[in-house]
Amino acid sequence: MGRMEIPTWPEVRDRSLHWVAFVGPRRLIFSAFSMLAVLTAGWLLVRPSGPPIESVVPRASGVGVMVNSSTVAPMPLTLKVHVTGAVLQPGVYQLSSTARVVDAVMAAGGAAKSADLERINLAQTLIDTEQVFVPTRTARKSPITVAPRLKPSRTTVVPPTVPGALPPIDPRISTTVVPALSGGSATASSKININTASADQLDALPGVGPSTAKAIISYRTQKGLFKKISDLMNVPGIGPAKFDAMRSQVAV
Repeated sequence: MGRMEIPTWPEVRDRSLHWVAFVGPRRLIFSAFSMLAVLTAGWLLVRPSGPPIESVVPRASGVGVMVNSSTVAPMPLTLKVHVTGAVLQPGVYQLSSTARVVDAVMAAGGAAKSADLERINLAQTLIDTEQVFVPTRTARKSPITVAPRLKPSRTTVVPPTVPGALPPIDPRISTTVVPALSGGSATASSKININTASADQLDALPGVGPSTAKAIISYRTQKGLFKKISDLMNVPGIGPAKFDAMRSQVAV
């Protein structure tokens, strides 16, 4: 069997030129473009598809969530309070839900000349069915205006109790029983020790503001502890009227 001869480079060149001349340059270029188009179309058909749009676009939380309006309790727009004491026109008045004690006093015709407005908190918010009592300067004892509530920054957690047992009392908080509209007096179930109370605890007393609370602490720091509750009248800014308003809620 004869050995296969390998063509030389001149022979390969001459055959290629002869074949190109036979087919023609235009046919070669057209065939190349046709082959490229076929390969591109085949790649587009067999290539893997990308992820769905839903898995790429982030979803906003809460969008499209339907809320049943029947489960949301509407906030009352008005409230009714009973204004009594040293006002020109005592009675029951309907006010806005955002009204304060000063609005209730103005609705009742304003304070009388004998009213002692320093013993009440005119900026305190109101609650429906409350009673606002404006004391006089000459009154020895009088109900405290509005139910003495904790400040908005405080919260009281009531632990579960055994049925029939009384709940524990926090000695730092002064609680008061609000008198009914038919009459009665407020009685303190706990008292604040004026020798150990902080400024916030003293500020919760009726007629005592931030400046008076600081004055009480400054007095007991410089003069020593109080021996009896009547010594409070030695503190600058506390007179007989303020002392009468807080005497049932303090102790030594």
